[in-house]
Amino acid sequence: MATLKKYLKPFLTGIASTLIMVIVMLKITMNFQILLFLGAFIFFMAGLINSNFKKRHLLLLILITMIYLILFIMFVLVEILELWYFVPIYFASTFLGLHYKNHKQKIILSLLLLTITMLFMAIKIIPKDLQNRLTQTRFEQLPSFSINEMSGNVVNSKALKGKILVLDFFGTWCKPCIQELKELDKIQTVFKERDDVVFYIINADLGGDTPEKFNAFIKNSEYKFQFAYDYNSEIYKLLKFQQVGLPTLLIIDKEQNIRLQHLGYNTAETNFSKNIIETINNLK
Repeated sequence: MATLKKYLKPFLTGIASTLIMVIVMLKITMNFQILLFLGAFIFFMAGLINSNFKKRHLLLLILITMIYLILFIMFVLVEILELWYFVPIYFASTFLGLHYKNHKQKIILSLLLLTITMLFMAIKIIPKDLQNRLTQTRFEQLPSFSINEMSGNVVNSKALKGKILVLDFFGTWCKPCIQELKELDKIQTVFKERDDVVFYIINADLGGDTPEKFNAFIKNSEYKFQFAYDYNSEIYKLLKFQQVGLPTLLIIDKEQNIRLQHLGYNTAETNFSKNIIETINNLK
């Protein structure tokens, strides 16, 4: 019993660290550049809090990081395996915290090297890894469907042949969708003089959305897209996006071929706008 109580502190510290990270991810930001540094700091502090232990640092390391890393693997790495390096970085941060009091000079140098490494990853590696995972090049014919514009018009997709289409499947409740919309608005501005490039923001009719909720969202925003509603998620299902989630973006060329598919959105993907603009320009 005494031994169990001894290791209760690091375990509870791990739970507290996990709760902080989960709250940040759900309520504040999912930007992986920020999360890399925030997680490293939190787990360093968790290690520091438990640095009075003299033995079994490996066991302490596991107790502190175990719950968060299990959740990270289950909910992040399953979708974006490229972010595997978050795991050793959080382990290293905890390890440095555990040894800080006894080896301050060496740990400070190690923290400096770790910080430089994380800066490089945040600037160069994370945006590229997100792009590789979230962006898929495709070449297949777009199936025919009707687009129910919020203005009341119904447009058959085949009638838009000869135009480059950007179709973004959206939900008013979806935070990444709203964040992506800001970038799409900037992208649309680049092509405002081209009438052969058409942007549709299509509510996928998921998560309790209704045309009334979508209309309210449109009225409260200042975006100048073509807005449409996908009743009963018919287009979404036709394109087999049920297992994909929102937002989902397609770029279709003038011959109605799907050329690019982008799944999800993360603000750490700093090259998102550049890649979309380049893709559209290459379809002239």
